[in-house]
Amino acid sequence: MGAAPTQENAKQPETPLSSPAVKTAIRAFVLSWSLTALPSIAIAALKAATRSSKKTPPLLQLIQRNVLENGFPTLVAGAFAGHHLLQYVHKHYNTTQKKQQQQQQWLHKVDRKTAIFLSSALSMFLVRRVFPRTKTLDFTLFALVRALDVMAHRAYDSPTIRERVPGWLLDYGSVAVFTTACTEIMFAWFYAPERLPGSYSGWITKMSEMDKRLLMALRAIRSGDWKDTGMQDLLGDYAVELGLPKAAGDPMNGRIPCQIVHQGQPYGCEVYAMNRFVKGFLKVYPLYLSVHLLPPLLFRTSQLLQNPGSRLFHILKASTRSSTFLASFITIIWYSICLVRTRIGHQVLNVNQTYLDNTLAPLVGCMLCGLSLLIESPHRRGEMALYVVPRAMLSMFERVLGPHQKGRWWESVAAEAAETTVFASSMAVVLDAMFNDKSHVRSSVRGFLSWIMKDELKQDEKKQDDD
Repeated sequence: MGAAPTQENAKQPETPLSSPAVKTAIRAFVLSWSLTALPSIAIAALKAATRSSKKTPPLLQLIQRNVLENGFPTLVAGAFAGHHLLQYVHKHYNTTQKKQQQQQQWLHKVDRKTAIFLSSALSMFLVRRVFPRTKTLDFTLFALVRALDVMAHRAYDSPTIRERVPGWLLDYGSVAVFTTACTEIMFAWFYAPERLPGSYSGWITKMSEMDKRLLMALRAIRSGDWKDTGMQDLLGDYAVELGLPKAAGDPMNGRIPCQIVHQGQPYGCEVYAMNRFVKGFLKVYPLYLSVHLLPPLLFRTSQLLQNPGSRLFHILKASTRSSTFLASFITIIWYSICLVRTRIGHQVLNVNQTYLDNTLAPLVGCMLCGLSLLIESPHRRGEMALYVVPRAMLSMFERVLGPHQKGRWWESVAAEAAETTVFASSMAVVLDAMFNDKSHVRSSVRGFLSWIMKDELKQDEKKQDDD
């Protein structure tokens, strides 16, 4: 008599709840909720403990809001794991076993990408209705940029493209992207900061150390409100604070003097540029030191302890390099403005000062400052480009599409459909790359995705070995 199959040998039927995708969904939900909710909760708890602010909302109310109104974790979990449920339904409802066997390979390769697209689109649709206060555009642009990066890696590895495209263009493409994005961002910061996220615009203002009255004056010059509109006190009071005559800030007296732009420093544009470099370097060095120190300290401690001297030297070198990059960014934009509005435009070419101040000088500075990225390592160049592109897209969309928005009923429908399509397509590209060729996903994102999807990736590798 044949032995009855034991419990160990019997193959358990797979269900959606028993699949690795459930663990993926849990990890994605917990990680995304932690990233979006914990910082505000921690700050509120600290303020409540120190009683430093009477405007701090009650802690329980803040937690409740982050649980009931935060749809971002649901969006991420659905996009990452929902495709498995769709595949399961499709796979287990075929009419015959023969048809299922014939389609098995197609289901494994093609339908997974389709399922990722559909589950991501469905997740976006549901989150917009269940959590209407959740802002999804930032994550959509993040996913889009990462998908484009995957495509760029594929293009870089393509022999056909490498034969037809110059090598220098492929190697320095990230610098070109960064420079283009910075042109859009910085010009918007000068003249239309409402097109940028408020926190990001505020950070740029903080790093620039530019008095808001000078910014307001530049915007007034561009809008044509600078002369004969009672704005003589705007820079006049600032000039007095800098130790200059009040008349120096009067728009009726002609161009804004360099000393006002230089924050009262009397030694010329070149000295001011050097001063900005030193101040910028010292200001950002602690930030970049923590950026380069924390990952090995938290995640690669064993490597740090094995060779502490070499590792610390590498961290200090990378921190110095990154700080030099940002200090050069600040210096280039300011000195370019000085060259155009004073040294070349005013003193040599005698160009109309209003045109220099309302467009040309800031535009040239915005176009050149991105070249400072050449100081960074090739890996960091790519990361910095990917960091700024979503913000540049936000500004560009507002600049191009904003004037055409009239509040018509179909505009919101079209915008939602477009965002859903972009988000779903981007998630399909990125997650499919994780299953098929992780090398096309940049390491900074690949680490997070590998941790979130580790059980699914192991299962997929096992299926490929069995095939």
